[in-house]
Amino acid sequence: MRLLDRVILTIYTLLLSVASLGIILLSFQLLSTELVAGWVVQIAGHWQAALIAAVFFLVSIRLLVAGMRSTQDGETIVHHLDMGDVHISLAAIKNLVERTARHTRGVRGVKVYVQHDGQALKVRLKAVVSPESNVPSVTGDMQKRIHDYIQNTVGIDLADIQILVENISNEFKSKQRVE
Repeated sequence: MRLLDRVILTIYTLLLSVASLGIILLSFQLLSTELVAGWVVQIAGHWQAALIAAVFFLVSIRLLVAGMRSTQDGETIVHHLDMGDVHISLAAIKNLVERTARHTRGVRGVKVYVQHDGQALKVRLKAVVSPESNVPSVTGDMQKRIHDYIQNTVGIDLADIQILVENISNEFKSKQRVE
């Protein structure tokens, strides 16, 4: 779930908690039924109340879809073997590609994007290369190493390995962790 969805879910949960507390108070007769009836009568005929209810309904639908949406981490490649199926996640392949690319001489940093369209596996990399390196040589070596490593480790031929050299720099880019 994305950050926006989490913020919306937090606000939505707080509002539902207040509504639930009101219903609890009403059922134990700690809240006057005349007061609640007065609020309900006040709502009738006001378009603003309908607008608020529509927003609440749309937020409910959005959160329902966000909760059911599959992420890229859930996508897998399936190998059918004699004793059963083996599922390899795209996240695992991404980690293998990233580690292989980082260990290529002349590469200072890399971001990896993996796609699987049902037929072929495609890899896109954004790399930072050291200034004393020959860029075509480094990127060619990186492509070959990634292709061979994925072929030998996962048993999949990569259809396409695209490399974009974003920067030529001596600075090492550390892998950013998301927690």
